[in-house]
Amino acid sequence: MQHKSDAHEALSLLFQRDGVPPACIVDGSLEQVKGEFRRKLKEASCRLKQTEPYSPWQNAAEGNIRELKKGAGRKMIKSGSPKKLWDDCLVLESYIRSNTAHDIYMLHGEVPETIMSGETSDISQFCEFEWYEWVKFRDSAVQFPEDSLVLGRYLGPSIDVGPAPPQKSLNKMVVHRSTYRGLTPEEIVNPVDQAAMKSFNESIEVKLGPKASIDDFKDLGIDEPPILDRWRMPDPPDEELDATPEVGDSYVNTEVMLSRGDRMARGKVVRRKRDAEGNPIGRANNNPILDTRQYEVQFADGEVTELTANAIAEAMFAQCDEDGNEYVLFDSFVDFRRDGTALSLADQKVVVKGRPSLRRTTVGWLLCCQWKDGSTSWEKLSDLKESHPVQTAEYAVAQGLTMSQHSIDSIIAQVKRRSARYLKRTHKWGLEVPQSVDDALAIDKKNGNTFWADAIAKEMKNVRVAFKILDDGERPPPGFQFIRCHMIFDIKMEDFRRKARLVAGGHVTDVPPTITYSSVVGRETVRIALTLAALNDLEVKVADIMNAYVTAPTEEKIWTILGPEFGDDQGKKAVIVRALYGLKSAGASFRHHLADCMKHLGYTPCLADPDLWMKPEVRPDDGVAYYAYILCYVDDILSIAHNAEDVLRRLDKYFMLKPGSLGDPDIYLGAKLKKMKLPNGVEAWAMSPARYVHQSVKNVEKYLEENLSARWKLPSKAENPFAIGYSPELDDSPELDPSLSSYYQSQIGILRWMVELGRIDMMTEVSMLASHLAMPREGHLEAIFHIYAYLKQKYNSRLAFDPTYPSIDMSDFKECDWKQFYGDVKEAIPPNAPEPRGKDVDLRMFVDSDHAGDKLTRRSRTGFMIFMNTALIDALSKKQATIETSVFGAEFVALKHGMERLRGLRYKLRMMGVSISGPSYIYGDNMSVIHNTQRPESTLKKKSHSLCYHAARESVAMGESLT
Repeated sequence: MQHKSDAHEALSLLFQRDGVPPACIVDGSLEQVKGEFRRKLKEASCRLKQTEPYSPWQNAAEGNIRELKKGAGRKMIKSGSPKKLWDDCLVLESYIRSNTAHDIYMLHGEVPETIMSGETSDISQFCEFEWYEWVKFRDSAVQFPEDSLVLGRYLGPSIDVGPAPPQKSLNKMVVHRSTYRGLTPEEIVNPVDQAAMKSFNESIEVKLGPKASIDDFKDLGIDEPPILDRWRMPDPPDEELDATPEVGDSYVNTEVMLSRGDRMARGKVVRRKRDAEGNPIGRANNNPILDTRQYEVQFADGEVTELTANAIAEAMFAQCDEDGNEYVLFDSFVDFRRDGTALSLADQKVVVKGRPSLRRTTVGWLLCCQWKDGSTSWEKLSDLKESHPVQTAEYAVAQGLTMSQHSIDSIIAQVKRRSARYLKRTHKWGLEVPQSVDDALAIDKKNGNTFWADAIAKEMKNVRVAFKILDDGERPPPGFQFIRCHMIFDIKMEDFRRKARLVAGGHVTDVPPTITYSSVVGRETVRIALTLAALNDLEVKVADIMNAYVTAPTEEKIWTILGPEFGDDQGKKAVIVRALYGLKSAGASFRHHLADCMKHLGYTPCLADPDLWMKPEVRPDDGVAYYAYILCYVDDILSIAHNAEDVLRRLDKYFMLKPGSLGDPDIYLGAKLKKMKLPNGVEAWAMSPARYVHQSVKNVEKYLEENLSARWKLPSKAENPFAIGYSPELDDSPELDPSLSSYYQSQIGILRWMVELGRIDMMTEVSMLASHLAMPREGHLEAIFHIYAYLKQKYNSRLAFDPTYPSIDMSDFKECDWKQFYGDVKEAIPPNAPEPRGKDVDLRMFVDSDHAGDKLTRRSRTGFMIFMNTALIDALSKKQATIETSVFGAEFVALKHGMERLRGLRYKLRMMGVSISGPSYIYGDNMSVIHNTQRPESTLKKKSHSLCYHAARESVAMGESLT
């Protein structure tokens, strides 16, 4: 393209190669909005969309163009190619980016080229050579006796030349050849070839100019590229590596379902396969594909087969759900029995309010189930009536069990929609999970290892301090209540590590008179703290306290009898002195204990948020005074200071931190948290719920596929959270049954949490659906699925807490003398607020109302967003409690609500030791409201608006706000 006016030629090439897109988004350049460019778009029925002036962020392609320029610049600087070859390098970088996987949900794991073409991308032509690498190619113009292979530089593939794509090479000119190869190691060090390469570089520099440098790309912000050696296949080891020993092998004793002929059969991995000398075969590797270990698997009939580690791992994960629980498919019932706890027919007869009736219970009844894999097991009737209600009821009738027809019909009616798969509680990830300490030791003895015993010993080492063992014959103190303690077991997915946890039966204890939970830091406080960290250039580090609860003394009076996990102390009486897991007040006890430690370290709680701890500090390098903060979310600690890591290491002396947990923040309550560089050059913390959204969408799709595939599915296209014209309040579709109503309520909770994590783009829609939790309808559930379809397409988002000071035009705000109307009123500043430290902040609020937006009740909706500097701290979309007959009234109600929220935020900032630069600046679009809060002489004509009217005006009069 020689001139800008030739841009339409590039458009024609796009149509030929990739087809016509539904829309073309361009800036306001004349060559793109007029002339041939516009005509060709119109002929191809491609919509032309234009961004606003000086608003490149409105076009999502701009960010990729910037990265393409950076990538091409780095390649040219690293290779030393002339700057005039920028267009060829940019084309190569574009092809590489199009054939590279990206973290974009809509790609579904594919590369963009595969999505665009519908065919698997061939990356071989991009992997052979680096940009501007030395090559040799055959040139027919060379005459004998000269060598037909001439020297050149690689410039990328030639897409539109030849039947199979050749490569572009640079010699005296750009040529396209398919007969090319790289230089051999011998040629690279050959003096003759080196002289030829030097001469080649000199001739290119004369013709195309000097090689590119960092100064040529200053506007892109490219740093000096690191010098990296090109990856080569590692040489094989000089000697064969020893095989991984069998001791501690995680696959041995695993039970897996394997294909055996025309059916599935259960086999047990009994041992490693050995060579003729008796040595185990193969080596372990974290990548299962590279794991070369081989095993012997034995079936129930004694037959032994051989399998690789990769095949065993695949079978283990195939038979489990996402939590590692093994599921089996039901075949039939083969027997039943009752134990001593089952009630006889005579015992079931009770009298309730003078009327005889039968007590309904399934306690003590067990059924023997045969599963599709051929195994049998005794299961509780109470479990089977939940998973297989119809079969359970029919079997009860056939065997003449003492169950009334009413009970049978009730079982079927209540759980007829539940899953037909039964989770085996005895296995996880194919490994047997014990139900008690004795069971765990028996499994270890059977398997010939000590995995479960080691897990129990590790747990007991940490929790023994929670028990004060009484002497023989000593009685517990008066007023102490007896409870039981037991061990629970689990298997971790990462490394099949055994996990044991001793818990108390706190469900039987009396409820303490005080709070029983551990309070957590507010999400608004976290946003403020992260913004202040970027504003004052402070470090942010996180850590996790290990075995948090047992570090705190308990406030409950309880005792227990020690179980077999205590070894020689089994059967002794002990008083529980620490906040053991399972106790009602364990969370609150840990919270109080942590508070004592914070005070010992010199921190004081913020009176506006007691889980924010603050301490005056001075940064040693520049003498700036500021407040260091520690934010507590139960046992997750976030430290903000110039030496945040040192602060957490001091805390580690009092509360042992989990190994590897101390470091930069990564995940905050389901959202990805990381520091990013904004387009304005400022570094700020940003929160992205993309991972949480992605997993939620997958869960909904799985639920629809397994339960509602015949009725609903996610829409294929959803440009907005709601379908156009949909109003939840007018929905008159059938009401949901109890099961779907519960599912609807759970999804509302998930969506509201997404809004808390930063998805404010759907805040109003979620709020509207949340008002129908009491009686949801099918249309409301369809709206939920439409929101998930919208999230599936637009799952990636990020909320940046930008500390940049905003540009405020003070001519928009008027300060007047309000004394004759409201007296000498002043903003209420708390007298116990700490001395301000660090940089001050600006507060702004954008407020609006949707007058009579609810089409059923005609109530209006309040909406506002509050910014601290340029960081969004708070946002709200809520239906107003009263019906306003005018837009003026609805706007004043919204303004009053927003001002009250601002007042609370100003209080919190002052109690955090943050200086506020002046009044809060409020922006609205209703000039009647703005004028009534700017002009003291304006009068109110409607008495019904007086409360909001005077509340807003008084806030302006005291200097708290300006509109």
